[in-house]
Formats: sequence, C-alpha cells, structure tokens
Amino acid sequence: MLIVGEENITESLEDLVVRGYCFHGSSVLIDGQLKPSLANDDSKETGNRKAVYLSKNPLVAEFRALCGGIEVGKRVSACFMKIEDGKVSYDKKPSFGVEKPSEISEIGYIYVVDLRTSGLEEIGGEILSYQPIEPLFAIKMKKEEFKYPIETIS
Repeated sequence: MLIVGEENITESLEDLVVRGYCFHGSSVLIDGQLKPSLANDDSKETGNRKAVYLSKNPLVAEFRALCGGIEVGKRVSACFMKIEDGKVSYDKKPSFGVEKPSEISEIGYIYVVDLRTSGLEEIGGEILSYQPIEPLFAIKMKKEEFKYPIETIS
C-alpha cells in the first residue's frame, strides 16, 4: 500500500472529501484491506455493528488515526463539518477527548477510500462497509500535526 506524507494533512483531506472520498483513521498500519470489526460504542447512532467505519470529516479521521485501534478508553469528538461551494467548514470549535491520553499514538494513518466503492452505506454521518475494502492509499500523520487539543475525559 502506498503511504504518503502531507505537508498540511487537514487541507489535503478537505480537498479529497470535496472530490468524493472518505477516510478510516487508525493508529495501526494496515497492509491490504480494511476489515470489518465490531464497534464498541453504545452512543453510536449506528449501534455496535461489525463493519469498517469511515468518515467524510477530515478532523474526525485525524483524531481516529491517533486514537483508533489502541486502548485509549472512552473517546469523544464533537466536530460538525459541512461542504458548501466546494469548501469545507466546521460549525463550532471542534473538541476531542479520551479517557487515557497517555495512550494516544505518536503516529497514525488515514486510509483513503472512494465514496463510490461498492457496498458503502451512510448512516447518521458515518459510512459503513460490511465487507473488507481496499483503500486507495494511506496518509501517515504525527501526533503533533493534529491541530486541536485532545482533552482528558472520565
């Protein structure tokens, strides 16, 4: 799998989402297909389904790249995005938190998937695939590249 680095990850992801792509963030380097796994989040509108979870929101993808696939305890994100006139904007100041901030990964990966990929289903702002899917490429990011603080939650 091609892994690229980007000078400005958020801008690159915003450009990609406007052009019809979505993202899966994980602190785990995945070689090959993204495979469905059981969600562990009772607050999800989609429930705890066995699926590959993707997002069109660049900041959520970056957060999950640092906090997904590892044991950070509870995770919360409040980040509302919209696309108007080919531009991405965020409604309020985004906020992010984890129960165990010491476990946040130093390196994360954002896997890029075409929204036209067969079998994708959009539910409540999330995109799910119940089958393994092949990302087009991954973007590697460092913890210090995430522009927002990740707060401690209980």
